[in-house]
Amino acid sequence: LVVLDVMLPGVDGVTLCRTLRSGGPNQQAGVLMLTARDTEPEKVLGLDSGADDYLTKPFGVREFMARVTAVLRRAPGASKDPERARTGILTSADVTLDPDRRQARVRGNLVELTKQEFDVLYLLASRRGIVFSRAAMIAKVWGGDTYVTARTVDSVVSRLRRKIELDPNDPEMLLTAWGVGYKFADV
Repeated sequence: LVVLDVMLPGVDGVTLCRTLRSGGPNQQAGVLMLTARDTEPEKVLGLDSGADDYLTKPFGVREFMARVTAVLRRAPGASKDPERARTGILTSADVTLDPDRRQARVRGNLVELTKQEFDVLYLLASRRGIVFSRAAMIAKVWGGDTYVTARTVDSVVSRLRRKIELDPNDPEMLLTAWGVGYKFADV
């Protein structure tokens, strides 16, 4: 995802968006245009330049996040792994996850996971090395359910470690980012 402000120093966001769409490695990336310019002709210009969405200032964080999610959902270049884009199957380290069958294989063995365990593992394994805060995990896995707490996330991760790690007390796959959250090992 590329987030562009229309009024950038040196070059405007519309020109930058057109350049981005003309070629290169990010040509298919989702583009969200931000600006204080809120007239219809300026919105049309931003969208015609290749932006997938256009958000006018001021805006709330929840609206921004909803638009980011929507752009990422429909961006043609959202998945860099062609096998994953075609099948949904994710292989990371010793873990293979099939979201259609809701199956997890660890070191070749089928492992029974609850819905939350599978969803947490899929989230972390699909973005190896990226640290997710507990709040971000709650939003992505539980949809912001107000009854889910940070302790719930800790419990799910603890259960997952017992099921997939060789030594749950010294995890090699599901790592803690102290004071922040969790990540899947960047292997």
